Amino acid sequence: MRGFPGKISHLAWSQALTKTGAPLLASASAECIIVSEKHPDVSRAWEGRVLERHTEVVQAITFQPNTLLLASASEDGWVCLWHKATRLAQHLKGSPDSFSCLAWHPQGHQLAAGGNNGEILIGRQANVVKDSVAVERNLADFLLAIMPSKTVSF
Repeated sequence: MRGFPGKISHLAWSQALTKTGAPLLASASAECIIVSEKHPDVSRAWEGRVLERHTEVVQAITFQPNTLLLASASEDGWVCLWHKATRLAQHLKGSPDSFSCLAWHPQGHQLAAGGNNGEILIGRQANVVKDSVAVERNLADFLLAIMPSKTVSF
């Protein structure tokens, strides 16, 4: 696989399999996400598609456990949810100084996003998963925010 717009900063495999029996591979490069899928014709190997919405560098990508729902977080302060890793389902504004990481709960019913201001935002399943047209929302509309009340040193 070649032709990425720059350094590949993150990779994520889906646990769920596609119709070909293979997982999806998502990669982040600059402000783009490239989703690669094994082609049914074994002579053609993998095919990639570009997911575009972020305007700054993508900092994190992760698949919801046992699904093809892809979440991405960027320096632009947005978390994007990509239905079947093909189209934008939701884009969520939340961190004023960008996001640095993402993680799904092991059972997939919550998504945690870490911000560059030391905050952790946790979304509940009912509000995270949408199988409809793209919707713009604030993370504050449906997230619990965890802000450290004091400095922790290690």
